[in-house]
Amino acid sequence: MSRPTGAKPAILVVDDTPENIDVLRGILGADYTVKVANSGQVALKIAAAQPPDLILLDIMMPGMDGHEVCGQLKADPLTRAIPVIFITARAETADEVQGLALGAADYLTKPVIPAIVNARVRTQLALRQVQRELEEKNLTLNDEKELLEDIVSRMRSASPFDGRKLRHIQSSLEKTCGDIVLSACRADGAQHVLVGDFSGHGLPAAFGAPLASYIFYRLSAEGCTMRQILEEVNRILCRQLPTQLYMAAAALELSPDRKRALVWNCGLPPVLCLGAAHGVSRISSSGLPLGISESVDTFEPHMQAGMESGMHVYLYSDGLTEAMSVERELYGQTRLETLVARIHREQLPLEAIWQELDAYCGGQGLSDDAVMVEISL
Repeated sequence: MSRPTGAKPAILVVDDTPENIDVLRGILGADYTVKVANSGQVALKIAAAQPPDLILLDIMMPGMDGHEVCGQLKADPLTRAIPVIFITARAETADEVQGLALGAADYLTKPVIPAIVNARVRTQLALRQVQRELEEKNLTLNDEKELLEDIVSRMRSASPFDGRKLRHIQSSLEKTCGDIVLSACRADGAQHVLVGDFSGHGLPAAFGAPLASYIFYRLSAEGCTMRQILEEVNRILCRQLPTQLYMAAAALELSPDRKRALVWNCGLPPVLCLGAAHGVSRISSSGLPLGISESVDTFEPHMQAGMESGMHVYLYSDGLTEAMSVERELYGQTRLETLVARIHREQLPLEAIWQELDAYCGGQGLSDDAVMVEISL
């Protein structure tokens, strides 16, 4: 709670000896509003009802001593941020250590020296004011962050995702993330699928997603090829986003009869093609992530192949392979391919990936955003 503009800072002096209170009131009264309490119980009531800016607290008091008062102040969310300075006749190092361990901000011994008291009080009040300002700015930033997250989420949810012939899963560390999966069918029946992984994490990474999504769906609706879409996404990301923000991507274009596929991999882990007859085929990255260089002349497909019935293609981000065990070992490409092959062979739900990774990570969760899409032929 901030005090009114122009009001003096309020200091609560807690001591069972009236003479000690009078001394501190004389030192501080000209510059501060001094409140007094002659017992720990009274001090707690005053602090809860009208939290002061700082508390000067004696340790040796009958009933509830200063250590117990400090402990209760720090245990209460309403009073834990109030700085406490112990003022006591105890001069042993162990006493000072105990007071600081309880959460006290400073420790002064009696008899007090006025100049030292004033200096310590000014320092703690200045620190408390800085803390208040940071808290207020953080609240403002959190409100703005939530608003931006809501805007980005609404923009992404408004995308006309076409879920025909595919399954996908996605995990985000925050409300918004930099991993995207897009799917659209052209008027001629060809299908476009794109998985993207923007650099960074959280809100900054998520800002590029609506832009890439808009270009993808607009050009797909206009009948453009996947190659044209990638070229335009790359051009716009290079021009509109800062240099440190770019998108690794894997993309697929299926012919209308779903018998031929064009595949691009620009910075993501190998695209996997699984079929009953030929096992696993991999299309490794052969191009720069989108948004790094506008001088890329062409986006020729990295693979052109005929597709067999019952085949599945898997596009995914590196958040899956970079899952970390409690022993700090990466899950890795080999384990993921083994798991994907089992999902394909046994027709398991894609959610089996989360179960496997959760067990591998010891329940600690992933360390990055992650997405996978499975396209059926």
